[in-house]
Amino acid sequence: MIYTATITQAANTAKIDATRTVLRVGKGLVWHIEAEFPPGCAGLAHLQIWDGGYQLFPSSPGESFASDSTVVSFDDLYLKQSAPFEFVIVTWNLDELYSHTMQARVAMASNEAFMSRYMPSLSWDKFNESMRIAAEDQERIKQEQLKQLADEIGG
Repeated sequence: MIYTATITQAANTAKIDATRTVLRVGKGLVWHIEAEFPPGCAGLAHLQIWDGGYQLFPSSPGESFASDSTVVSFDDLYLKQSAPFEFVIVTWNLDELYSHTMQARVAMASNEAFMSRYMPSLSWDKFNESMRIAAEDQERIKQEQLKQLADEIGG
């Protein structure tokens, strides 16, 4: 399944005033991500994908995707196994004159047969174990980043 969010971001929107758009998804394995920046964005329109209070894509905290006439496209493996089954698309636009429309796309496999397609060399048991370890690592990193954020804002 491919989930999309098309977002028109108003001109002159600072990062601190970023728009948050909820993209509802199903339970499963994220295997592909795309962020589309049509002509004219000139690197001024920015997009991030979050899972709750955790910045997921790009993985570098505080960074964003920004481009012009480009689809940022890459494969990944991220297991979305707990509710809420949604991602938050965070956008802002530093262009002082023009609004820009961006699109975020998240491709997911929702059942065992489809998930195993993206890791064909692994048995299902090994795949499950690999994903359990990856989920634990993701959760540990998420908690570290949330703690760092709380420390920075005095919480």
